[in-house]
Amino acid sequence: MLEEIIAYLEETRGPGGYLVLVLAGMVEYLFPPLPGDTLAIVGVVLAATAGYSPWLVHAALTAGAVLGGQTAYAFGRWIATRRERSPRFLHGEATERALDEVRARFERHGAAYLLVNRFLPALRAFFFVGAGLSRMNAWEVALYGGLSAAAWNGLLLAAGWAVGSNVERLQVFLQQYTWGAFAVIGVVLVVFFWRRRRARRADAGSEVERGDDQV
Repeated sequence: MLEEIIAYLEETRGPGGYLVLVLAGMVEYLFPPLPGDTLAIVGVVLAATAGYSPWLVHAALTAGAVLGGQTAYAFGRWIATRRERSPRFLHGEATERALDEVRARFERHGAAYLLVNRFLPALRAFFFVGAGLSRMNAWEVALYGGLSAAAWNGLLLAAGWAVGSNVERLQVFLQQYTWGAFAVIGVVLVVFFWRRRRARRADAGSEVERGDDQV
């Protein structure tokens, strides 16, 4: 499929090709399961072999990421401003508590989350939804998200030149990185939930001790 897309864009060239790259940069923020980074490989190959400007390829992929992130951010803002009229799946005590916790975390560390978002596969769009829930300033979201996307796309372009723009090798690089990132995320989540459970047990023990003292 990638080879067919590359062949099409080699024939198309011009503004239409860059527009396709903008859409490729947006796609995984709008539909997280889709392989947005795999589509970005197309831009890397075109920049190295088909006469596309590497600067414009980088700009197109970054612009697409910013637009996609802003769309996810707008969805989060919609949830935050219309919670009473939001879909049913966003209601319920557990869901409300989870949304409040996400908002609180983004109020404290939103900039840091957005700066690393592009390096975390599958989760990227959700960071922008969280930013919307916390009602971060839209310009800040665009700035931090744009910096993250610019760094990631620069890494992809550098990797493309390093491996001679070989599509298969670039795909292997992305797959290895993705699995490595998932492993790190998994470890972080396990530690997070373990510490949270431990803290709850400590709080429960403290309440029992206070009750015994009162008796």
